[in-house]
Amino acid sequence: MRIFSVANQKGGVAKTTTSINLGTCLSDYGKKVLLVDMDPQAHTTIGLGIEPNELDKTMLNVLEPTRSPNKLELDDVVIQLKEMGKGNLYVAPTNIDFASAEYKLIDQIGREDFLNIGIQNSKINFDYVIIDCPPSLGILTINALKASHEVIIPIQPHYFALRGIEEFMETIKIVHQNLHHPLEIYVLVTIADIRSNISKEVIEETRDFFKERVFRTIIRKNITLVESTSQGIPIIYYNPKSHGAEDYSELAKEVISFEKEKISSRLY
Repeated sequence: MRIFSVANQKGGVAKTTTSINLGTCLSDYGKKVLLVDMDPQAHTTIGLGIEPNELDKTMLNVLEPTRSPNKLELDDVVIQLKEMGKGNLYVAPTNIDFASAEYKLIDQIGREDFLNIGIQNSKINFDYVIIDCPPSLGILTINALKASHEVIIPIQPHYFALRGIEEFMETIKIVHQNLHHPLEIYVLVTIADIRSNISKEVIEETRDFFKERVFRTIIRKNITLVESTSQGIPIIYYNPKSHGAEDYSELAKEVISFEKEKISSRLY
């Protein structure tokens, strides 16, 4: 089981879009995939056509302390999306109530491991777990990173892109040093206008800095991706001939290829 966090404390860089569409493409290739929505805004949940306000079991139950009467196992919360990903796609949803999770976890012993324990206790044999993180560096993101083997950092190619992830890279270093949990780091360029000279320069700069940790696949700027998410339909079903569908399908192939050729170098 490979566990990815899709994380960046900056909003608007396509974390949710990437989580949904990478997960769906992987499942369409025959991989059993769980998407974990760790953002109180519930955008992954909504982006898969699920109404958050109608849920009575969410990720909040999974992160409850052991003795809480509201505590549930991850498998009790997971929803199988039988109409997507050839039946291989699952989601652990959330809703606005999840906003209280940070407060509930703040004084709990071992709070950094609650999500990890939930995933490891699952009896479903997933090939991939993809965790959509909130746009912050709080305890929810720390839980996601601690549960993960790998982290995908989406960045939009503008001049402040690299400066914007310095704080996030420091958080990854803290997780490694203080929690003794190293992470494989990958960078994904998203919302890219590949005709723009500025985008080309920033992409080149990103590759110079992160080297082989940058995905070859670039997610091109594509309004159809925005439309598909708002409709609650992954891009490969909403418009399979769009640039967005092509790009995320290629990204899924690239991620699968790493199963055979693992990148082991890290930034720390």
